[in-house]
Amino acid sequence: MMFNLFRKTLWDKRFFCLGWSLGLLAMGYLITILFPSFHGGAIDALAANLPPALQGLVGNLQNLKQLPTYLGGQLFDVRLPIFVSVLAILLSTSLTVGEEDKGQLRTLVSLPLSRTYIVIAKWWAIVFICLVAMIAMIIGIEIGILQIDESIDQSVLMRLGVLSWLLVVSLATIIFAIGLATGSRPLTTTVGIIATVGSFLLTTFSQSVDWLKGYEWLSFLHYFPATDIAKGTVEVGNILFYVGFIIIPLVVAIVLFRRRDIKA
Repeated sequence: MMFNLFRKTLWDKRFFCLGWSLGLLAMGYLITILFPSFHGGAIDALAANLPPALQGLVGNLQNLKQLPTYLGGQLFDVRLPIFVSVLAILLSTSLTVGEEDKGQLRTLVSLPLSRTYIVIAKWWAIVFICLVAMIAMIIGIEIGILQIDESIDQSVLMRLGVLSWLLVVSLATIIFAIGLATGSRPLTTTVGIIATVGSFLLTTFSQSVDWLKGYEWLSFLHYFPATDIAKGTVEVGNILFYVGFIIIPLVVAIVLFRRRDIKA
């Protein structure tokens, strides 16, 4: 029964999944094929004239000379978090407060199906859709690498892909848990925006604003140093951070959703 709900959720979100997958595939491809334009002395000249306030937006320009660190800094560390944050908010709110506002969730809980199974089935759908989207982006990168006649250690893409997937799943799970636990769209959306946009701004500007550096650990992106990951450095603590922010909200969602009176 739970598998049927999981399969139905995926079917309902098939166009969402397809659209985001194609979009991330295109983004991965386009950013990859721009890599050759960063070779040469132009990078050194740009580094010498770049205002310090903009360093957080573009990162270390010397990293642009190598494909792994280029992808880590320009795709995974800058653009990807913005896009997957939107994905997490839209997907999680639609499967929780969105369905509750439409009365679909009340109909679902009236069926002979445990509320725990409902939570788990919907959460697995989120995990699967996020996985498909990340795989699509990796495919786009691979196609781009073939076009520019470059090569990359596949373990680099594996590390970046897995940590990106953990990042988006943890963000989506937090929003998902709030939506099921409270049924409040304003609260769910607000927390989602604060967690995603706030993390991006905090991580970006803490590199150039001294008083923000002490608070940078509050950012979700602090635990996803994409450039370092591309170089081969993966901190176990960062993985545990994301795993913890997946398991704990999911347990909270199960406990509180079982006690809630779902609105019609």
